[in-house]
Amino acid sequence: MSFPQIRTSAMELPATILKLLGIETPVGLPDPNVEITLKFNPRAMVIVFLDNFGLFEAVVYKPEALIKNLEAIAVIETDDPYAIPLTQRILTGSKVGGFHLLDYAKDFGKFVRVVCREDDMEELGYNPGYTVTVRDDMNTYIESTKHIFRSELLMLHFLDFESLYAQYGHRTPPKTLLEKIVKRTDNWIKVLLRQAREDTLFMIVGNHGRHPIPLNYEGKLAEWRKANAPIAIMFQKRSE
Repeated sequence: MSFPQIRTSAMELPATILKLLGIETPVGLPDPNVEITLKFNPRAMVIVFLDNFGLFEAVVYKPEALIKNLEAIAVIETDDPYAIPLTQRILTGSKVGGFHLLDYAKDFGKFVRVVCREDDMEELGYNPGYTVTVRDDMNTYIESTKHIFRSELLMLHFLDFESLYAQYGHRTPPKTLLEKIVKRTDNWIKVLLRQAREDTLFMIVGNHGRHPIPLNYEGKLAEWRKANAPIAIMFQKRSE
């Protein structure tokens, strides 16, 4: 399977997202990724964080909606590929002094909405004024359907895999659980794409999850999974 690949870094993504939304980039942020900003021209963005998902899972599990609509896949260079540090880097870049991507976009006048677990609010610096807290991925999906058409920047985080692994991992192989999570979330993204306004850009950011989990792959699959890199799958809803 061949994907149109772009190399970027987590530190480039805040300015890249701002540029795509037509927002002036503050001094001190690393420059945006030119390849990404030249490829898309959205009116709105949906950023989905999907735990334990990377280039390996995209190739092995072949999520239908993501692959069918994919226009570019960015391999993300970062010093820490796990969920919280990677998300923090995407929200702040390398800028010091209190910059936060979502606060900055909201202050610019964009309609911002975040759907996440309550624990993430403080850890990731989300403002309660634009955050909807939920208890699991199903509620994340349901809430996102309520906000996707109005939001100019909507951010979601799907992270059920680790809690399901803790609950069922002794009875169900973890790679089977992960495959089900990936395909389930792919179906939800298919619905969100239908509900989104025209010219909405989807950015599906995969990370290594919150904690290392042994998936019991063997041979070449184990080697490829070990080398798995965080990714951003991107596609824009365009007029027919």
